[in-house]
Amino acid sequence: MIKLHRRFKVFFITAVSVIVVDHLTKWIIRSTMHLNQTINVIGNFFTISFIYNTGIAFGILNKNNSSAKTPLLIIFSIIALGIILYIFYSLPRDIKLSGLSMGLIFGGAIGNMIDRIVRGKVVDFFDVDFFDINIPKLNFHMTRWPTFNVADSAVFVGILMLFIIIIVYGGKTEGEIKE
Repeated sequence: MIKLHRRFKVFFITAVSVIVVDHLTKWIIRSTMHLNQTINVIGNFFTISFIYNTGIAFGILNKNNSSAKTPLLIIFSIIALGIILYIFYSLPRDIKLSGLSMGLIFGGAIGNMIDRIVRGKVVDFFDVDFFDINIPKLNFHMTRWPTFNVADSAVFVGILMLFIIIIVYGGKTEGEIKE
């Protein structure tokens, strides 16, 4: 029997958990809400708003609802998954949080990719108020954070953890890492 290093187990369990929770929450939203319906959770500050995102993270490229870009986004997702696995295997094995952080990123990427393959769009529903940002020269105005889902949250937290890992462990080799 193959004995896997602890970080591989953590990576796998984390990724599968993110995928399951992501799709369970998306199923709940799709089966209990109407498209574009909003439910106030904490006033207008935090709402559950059922939308479809045909773009990428934070609604980028969502303006054009063309289904022609879906195959391109799926190919981009597959390339990103390969890069995530490469980074995971490149990290020193002694960094305990690497399995968790990379599992979050990988699981989130898979979760949204499944939506793109099955529906051609991603279910988003967490909607949070944000302080107003207005940059007239860039024609940019934002009053709410872009609507997101569990997969997006997992990717964000995983990347944040990865940055912390890089800062803390940055040029150390496996033998130099003491936890």
